[in-house]
Amino acid sequence: MAQIVKLKRSQVAGNVPTTASLEYGELAINYEDGKVFFRKNDDSIQTILATNTSDAIIGDVNISGSVTASEFIGSGKYLTDLTVAQTATVKREFTSSDTWSVEHNLDTENPIAAVYDSNNYQIIPQTLQLVDRDNLTITFESARSGYVVVAQGGHIVSGSITAENIVGFDSRVKTSLDAEGVFSSSAQVIMGGDISGTAANASISEIDGGGI
Repeated sequence: MAQIVKLKRSQVAGNVPTTASLEYGELAINYEDGKVFFRKNDDSIQTILATNTSDAIIGDVNISGSVTASEFIGSGKYLTDLTVAQTATVKREFTSSDTWSVEHNLDTENPIAAVYDSNNYQIIPQTLQLVDRDNLTITFESARSGYVVVAQGGHIVSGSITAENIVGFDSRVKTSLDAEGVFSSSAQVIMGGDISGTAANASISEIDGGGI
């Protein structure tokens, strides 16, 4: 007769065994959540997740080998040592032709194309047509030699820089303030204490140094 061995189990969502209910090496199953538990030698309860679970893994994961996924969700804040294979620009050269067929393979609906002659002067073609997400066609009134540089457009780039790293920022701000008449012709304005009054006053109505 066949023997049936049943592990400790629960069908209540969220139920997790405790160290009091599990011996070392003993397994328990929550078949509502699809999880298997075991007691580790540091007296912690560890969880083995099923492949179709949406629960987060708490702790470090060290994988040796490739990881394939349909998408990545997250900020990527702590991702390091990444090498992303992405072509920023594509250059195609042409010789004595009035039609340049450019295959850039950037897979984008927003390519940016700049056309240059053989002397590196930028020129304006007669037409520039986006054929599909990977190709564009450039035509001229007569045969031309040169090259075209295609970049992937539509990217949003964000960032910040401190004011002291902007060359000439302080002088431009001062020039703008002087032009608006924010300050008088004096080079410095030094005040102490409180200043009170209304915006309509042409002069400071009161200066109170306060007490000590």
